[in-house]
Amino acid sequence: MKRERRITAAFLMAAMMLVTMTATAQEYYREQRPPAAVQLRANGLYYLAACPNIGVEIQTDLGLAWQLDYIGAWWNSNRHYYSNYALQTEGRYYFMSRTEKMPYYGHHVGLYGQLATYDFCFGSKGYLSRNLDYSWGIGISYGYAFRLSKHWNLDLTVGLGYFQSKYDVYHPTTTWYTRDETRRLRFFGPTKLEVTFVWNINAKNYKKYYVL
Repeated sequence: MKRERRITAAFLMAAMMLVTMTATAQEYYREQRPPAAVQLRANGLYYLAACPNIGVEIQTDLGLAWQLDYIGAWWNSNRHYYSNYALQTEGRYYFMSRTEKMPYYGHHVGLYGQLATYDFCFGSKGYLSRNLDYSWGIGISYGYAFRLSKHWNLDLTVGLGYFQSKYDVYHPTTTWYTRDETRRLRFFGPTKLEVTFVWNINAKNYKKYYVL
């Protein structure tokens, strides 16, 4: 219980820091009013793990951005199941300067949340988390977005946080599945890792604000 309180306190402190940076950015960029930038995103590491995913990111003129990512995988072969559905959202702040006025470019920090459901079975034993509210996490992220071209970025991000999951351990029989026990996982550590390819949809709208 004490550990969860410390995690909550740390998350609230990080949120206060993000609000402070937002106020500073608003004062710093009060003379600039470019349109909101929109991106489509895909994490290459998830694709290597056979988990198709897609996300969207919207950034304001204050260096703030909001992300929503969807991950969905369902593979089934002769009582071998690999199912994973998840939603991730993140509020992010980009440390842009007057010499680096590029949307989604450079160092960034953020606060993120995760919801997931999964079903993994490899022959004689399976692990099932039924509902999205059974498995969830929160954390703090840091990363750097590299500009590859006018419309493309490469975003490297790592996140440290807390994740917990309630799941059933079961074994398949000839006609049904039998639950053996219910377990609960609590983990504090790295909970996010991204090598994300980013497409800047409306980069052309930034010509009069940024050097593209």
